[in-house]
Amino acid sequence: MKNIKLGIILTLLLLWSTIFLSGCSILDQIIEDEEVEVMDFHQRLELKKTPKPVKTNPTILFLGNSMTFYNDLPSMLSNLSFSGGFNPDIYEITEGSYRLEFFSDEKDEIGKQVYDALDNYEWDYVILQEQSGISTMMAEDSMFPAARVLDQMIKTAKGETVFLMTWAYKDGFSFDILGKEIKYSREEMQTKMVQNYMSIANELDAMLAPAGIAFMRCSSEFPEIELWDEDLNHPSPEGTYLAACVLYSGLFDSSPEGLTYTADIEAQTAAKLQTIAAETVGVSVN
Repeated sequence: MKNIKLGIILTLLLLWSTIFLSGCSILDQIIEDEEVEVMDFHQRLELKKTPKPVKTNPTILFLGNSMTFYNDLPSMLSNLSFSGGFNPDIYEITEGSYRLEFFSDEKDEIGKQVYDALDNYEWDYVILQEQSGISTMMAEDSMFPAARVLDQMIKTAKGETVFLMTWAYKDGFSFDILGKEIKYSREEMQTKMVQNYMSIANELDAMLAPAGIAFMRCSSEFPEIELWDEDLNHPSPEGTYLAACVLYSGLFDSSPEGLTYTADIEAQTAAKLQTIAAETVGVSVN
């Protein structure tokens, strides 16, 4: 809960500073965009496929915050991959409440680690996960510029950029600014996140792991599966497993259906999550 609250506070501080510098034009845009036309989360997605031939032992780096390290998503992806006959070498640079802007800043303490990793090592995939509030409201001013910087560094390191689209908060997202309440439902928040992640992924010709869309599909088809932690924002173990299955599907162009690794989740539940991930990404059992 602490990381989420801090993340929201940092997002609002960034929003305030941007409004001040832009002469309130961005606030006008936020108010104008408040009415969100919710997308159809079951529509077929056009996603960039992993390069062929599929790498069986890729080197992978995660850059993210608590949405990544909660329940240890990198480790869960590793175990899931082993179950599928793949042998990835996975690393992570994560920090609570961090956003891509910090990772792309060479003067930032954690950013220095990112620069060292990308300047001195080669990677097959670098997975970028943005802070939830930023990917909802501040994408053009914060997420997109940082993603462009990181993507160029990743390409120089001979890697593929993969955006991990996270999930909306279970109860949506709301805040008060200049006396006006800005509120997004779960569906509206996820729609904004989808629009922004897809926009930058298309611009950079990057891969996209649509975990957030998988969350929406799963909560619609299997409402009995709790994907959110008690704080209503971070993922439950089931939510992290679903995200791992989405990443597995995209990175290896292979369905996770039938894999025996379930992260101690009940087998029938894990099977449902595997199917949702495969259907969302658009892969079938090989």
